[in-house]
Amino acid sequence: MVYFLNDVEHKYVILNLRPKIRANPVPEELRGWNWHSPPLKPYYDVRLPMYLICSTYCKTARDVYLSMVKREKGEEDFSIVLGRVIHESVANAIREAKKLNFDAKPKIQGNEAIQRAANLVWDYTMSACKSAFLRARAEQPYASEEDVISTSMPFLVEHRMDGSLLGCSGIIAVDCYDYLRNIVFDVKLASSTSTRLYTTGYALVIESLYEIPVDIGCTVSISFKEDRMTISKDIYYIDANLRSWWIEERDKKAEIVYNQVDPGRPAECNPKCMFRSICL
Repeated sequence: MVYFLNDVEHKYVILNLRPKIRANPVPEELRGWNWHSPPLKPYYDVRLPMYLICSTYCKTARDVYLSMVKREKGEEDFSIVLGRVIHESVANAIREAKKLNFDAKPKIQGNEAIQRAANLVWDYTMSACKSAFLRARAEQPYASEEDVISTSMPFLVEHRMDGSLLGCSGIIAVDCYDYLRNIVFDVKLASSTSTRLYTTGYALVIESLYEIPVDIGCTVSISFKEDRMTISKDIYYIDANLRSWWIEERDKKAEIVYNQVDPGRPAECNPKCMFRSICL
């Protein structure tokens, strides 16, 4: 499933990442629970959406200026709409699976390509959840049904969090948090510009609210070709470098909004930028 790790990925986490984390732990000042002290303490009284902090579409961050200062809406292209539908399909499939409603069908509005992609993701996710549940139930004969669900599908999906302590907008939805293995996930279309900043931001917000360390992130890339879906995972240590990078991006973009200064257009515009037609 999108958020289940296979045997090889489990071995990589246990034998590679976990020892690396123990040998080189994150400095305390870069833990989310130190939101009230520099460098995590927001320098400007500005609240930014997570997607703008982590966006790498615009090299000068003019998308932040247009969105937050000029209040431009931007234009959603096919990939943005598809990405949103994929997120909804995965989250809703897991919610239905946790109700043991494995025969549920997706309710997706969109053209044929979007519906086909949503059905592929839904069927794949539902099958994996059902298999995990049946396996856990067989291996835990004395566990309650609730316990089997909690251990076979240990995922908080689209979990709403308040990111204001770290200078983020009030409500942030983390794609998925595996509360048994302490891994935070971010789902992206393989064709989109994705970075490890999203999971880093999610990890920092989780730490700021619940004061538990979150050290491992996973970016899940999904691609579609006709009637086939391909999934790949990038699993990594959310180390001091990633945390420092996230803080730099937040502060740089918050300064643009606070001072209301147009940073100008980049030398080259990303063709997938929502504000491309407005910026040009």
